[in-house]
Amino acid sequence: MKILTLVLTLIVSTASFAGPGHGHSHGGHSQKVRPISKEKTKEIGMKHIERLVKAGKLDSSWKKANYEKTEGKMFGHRKEWLVTFKNDEGIKGKKLFIFLKVSGEFVAANFTGK
Repeated sequence: MKILTLVLTLIVSTASFAGPGHGHSHGGHSQKVRPISKEKTKEIGMKHIERLVKAGKLDSSWKKANYEKTEGKMFGHRKEWLVTFKNDEGIKGKKLFIFLKVSGEFVAANFTGK
């Protein structure tokens, strides 16, 4: 009787740990990424510049940076947006490159574009 109770307890407890991909998925991996438009990258890039200035990663002159261009670039097998801003008053660099996922999420920012 004790063995039967133990076996039933194990079966019930194992089933309670089921999550996505274990019988009742919530669709985590099958959702499609919605790409943002090229025009939207400028706005998102400016928001990240403001965030980086507030965090002390960029000097305050970058708040007046000029948008130059947006390009779609391939990095390995994935596409990213490369958004370029110019600031002649920049202390560390004059051009800032912001990398965004096609969905608009921030990836990185640097002065080299690589």
